[in-house]
Amino acid sequence: MLDRAIHARGGQLHGIVIRAEAQVHTGAPGRWQWTRAFLTPDRYAWKIVTAAEPHYHLYDGTAARSFIGSAEVSSDASPNAPLRSHARWMAVTNLDGLHAHGVALAPLPASELPAGATEGLVATLADGTCYRLAFDARTLLVWAQGPLDFSPVGKGDAVVRFGDHRRTGGLLLPFITSYALGDGPLADERALAICVDPAHLTPESFTDPAQLPDCP
Repeated sequence: MLDRAIHARGGQLHGIVIRAEAQVHTGAPGRWQWTRAFLTPDRYAWKIVTAAEPHYHLYDGTAARSFIGSAEVSSDASPNAPLRSHARWMAVTNLDGLHAHGVALAPLPASELPAGATEGLVATLADGTCYRLAFDARTLLVWAQGPLDFSPVGKGDAVVRFGDHRRTGGLLLPFITSYALGDGPLADERALAICVDPAHLTPESFTDPAQLPDCP
């Protein structure tokens, strides 16, 4: 089923930059703008627009580092760094990462499918971490559940819903992403632009904020 889902989307997805606005419900409620980027196998970046300098959170596959503007303010190379969970989440929900060695896939029981889904997968990574994915009649990803760390706001099994799939960069990708953690909503994100496999997105983009490309 994994290969069918990748085919239904339009093919493989190695790198992506998403420029979005979001209504945040928990932690720092309000309307925010940010950019998220991912590059296989596990590079991740999150740029948050503020009234002053942007805040950057970069994971280069080894360490998670935070910057205010160009100034580094923290670094965390521990296996429990919160940003690692975001990188892993992107690897799983972009689907291609589920072909990695050590990933076990099984059908999601029909009784566990959320509304609007017709089939699903349970993905268990090599370290035992488990994610559940559900797909609609087009075999497009519409729902996912798995561990995400939004510390200090909260952490645990997040439930994320994907919708408003549109064709961009040759792929059908969701432009609406809604996050929930625990019993309440966390954020509703609307993509303003999605850039697929941009040429300037390289491993160095996840070590230096100045090298993180925008998505116009």
